[in-house]
Amino acid sequence: MSKKQKDIQLSLFGDEPEYFNRKRIWTAAKHRIMLRYIQAFCYNLGGSKPFQSQYLNYVDGFAGKGKYDRGIGIEDFIDKSDFWNRYKPNFLDTDGSPLIALKLAKIFELEDRVTLRCFFTEKNKKRNQELNINCNLIGEGLSYKIYKPQKFDKVLPQIMSELDNYPTLFFLDTFGVQGVTFEEICSIADYVSKYKGELFILFHNIAVARSGGRYKTSYKDSKEEKIMETYTQHLTKLLGNNSDIEWKQKWLEYQQEEQKEQKFERWVLEYFKDRLRKNSNFNGVASFEIKEEYNDTRPQYHIVVGSNHPQKALGVFLNDFVYQENKLLFHQDDKTGQYHKFMDDEWERQNNERISTIKPQIIDILHIKNQDWMTLDNAITMIILEIGNLGYLNRTKYREIFLKLYEEKIIEARELGARGKLTLENCIRVVK
Repeated sequence: MSKKQKDIQLSLFGDEPEYFNRKRIWTAAKHRIMLRYIQAFCYNLGGSKPFQSQYLNYVDGFAGKGKYDRGIGIEDFIDKSDFWNRYKPNFLDTDGSPLIALKLAKIFELEDRVTLRCFFTEKNKKRNQELNINCNLIGEGLSYKIYKPQKFDKVLPQIMSELDNYPTLFFLDTFGVQGVTFEEICSIADYVSKYKGELFILFHNIAVARSGGRYKTSYKDSKEEKIMETYTQHLTKLLGNNSDIEWKQKWLEYQQEEQKEQKFERWVLEYFKDRLRKNSNFNGVASFEIKEEYNDTRPQYHIVVGSNHPQKALGVFLNDFVYQENKLLFHQDDKTGQYHKFMDDEWERQNNERISTIKPQIIDILHIKNQDWMTLDNAITMIILEIGNLGYLNRTKYREIFLKLYEEKIIEARELGARGKLTLENCIRVVK
């Protein structure tokens, strides 16, 4: 293509990548989950009780321009919810995460529940300008700040100094493996361990495989080696100092295997979570898939979540939110784009397959972690956190597995009450 042709193409379509202009299915899924989780975060921690605060923070580290030219997945979701409809929130399909947060802040203000203080960063000057315009349209009277265009690592110290020790929800929707380092994530973990909160960070599976794939044991010349090392350094910075010693070795081990990229990216995800558990001050770390289709065997994204109170935040709220989100993938669309059929058989088949797969893992975990009595409710939470794959099953399905284990005399219970039924409040333990 000639330079003239390229210039014509740019003038026709603009210089903005499509992912900034058109919301995709997986982006809509992220936004629905964040909408529900911000609401749960603020309802749980916002208020006047001793463990609550009248001010909470939301940090959107890669905010974009705040909205999309074309959007999906929000309005229909809101319309079908009795809970959301009572607020008349005016959420739109085109809303990005900043506008979703501000509209939620407006709801909380009307309820006189909590002040949600929003902090937005966007390094691109053009998108930063548009972010200011879009937020100004709905942000009057709300507490929010948009930082001048700069890289996230440059603005992070200023953000941290302005959070005022209030519980904070961080949402880092990075692109690829760049944008944030392991050390910066650990500094966020230090904050939420002291003052409560969570971190949501996008884990771009395919970008991880591409970055790892740049590594070779030999190069044709020093120029190629320098270029490739620049790419691989981004992955090392995300995974932490000296992580290249381990991930490079793992990449080489997979070279002769089928689906080496998928195996590598799955390994890196678990490595990343495990390293956060061991080397950061998060009290719990888990992840969940963001799929485009229910039978997608290689989703492009996971979201990794670090929490200061994982039992409730991850084991209760987020696990079931993600499960509900996954269920939406089993609706079949008609030509108008409206849901008209739920694929009951496929949904039931997936649940049964997952129950069959995870039951032996649960038994193994119980033999290690359930030597002493604990309530069934707490045991379910413990299993969700140990498995670390949020939304794989909901709490009701986990309860069904435990009831089966009780029938099979793999677990025992005490003080069942007059009816002899095992309830969430009863104490259980694995049979020794």
